This record gives sequence, structure tokens and C-alpha cells, in this order.
Amino acid sequence: MNQQTNRQDALNVLPGDLEHGNSLLEHCKFYLSRAYLELEHGDLQSADRWVEEYQRCRRELDELLRRKEEHDRLVELIATLQERGINITAIIRKGNEQ
Repeated sequence: MNQQTNRQDALNVLPGDLEHGNSLLEHCKFYLSRAYLELEHGDLQSADRWVEEYQRCRRELDELLRRKEEHDRLVELIATLQERGINITAIIRKGNEQ
């Protein structure tokens, strides 16, 4: 198993979102470290700005995680329907005809 697969599993994002997710994760780490440094230097205002950047970045990362969870739920639903003998392809085709 390679490092990219390990990181994808840790992030639990869609394969197409992995590069962006990795970037967001690295930015989150950087922003928190900068906030800590600013606190160490007694600059609360600058620390707050870095925390805000972290929170913005974290919201983007949370959205990627949410998309993966939604995708996984849909995959599970399709598998359940197929187990019950429901042809999802026919349903989709019929819905597109209307």
C-alpha cells in the first residue's frame, strides 16, 4: 500500500478530491502552527487571523469529507437495491425519459 492510499484512507475523501484534500490538510496544519507562534509572541490579533484561516480551510475540508460520506451512502443504497432485485439502471433510464 502506498503513501497516497494511506492518506486517502486517513482523509476519507473521494479519489478525485485527494490532491485538494491533502493541500487543505497541509494548510490547516500551517495555519494552526502560525496561530500558535503568534500566541507565543503575544500577538492575539494575528493569532485570531490565523485561526480564522484555519476555520475557513477546515470548512472546505469538511465539505470534501461530507461529499465522500454522501457517495458512500449512495453506493450502499444501490447495493441494497440490487440485492433486492431492483434494477436501478432501468429506473434511471425511465426517469430520464420523462
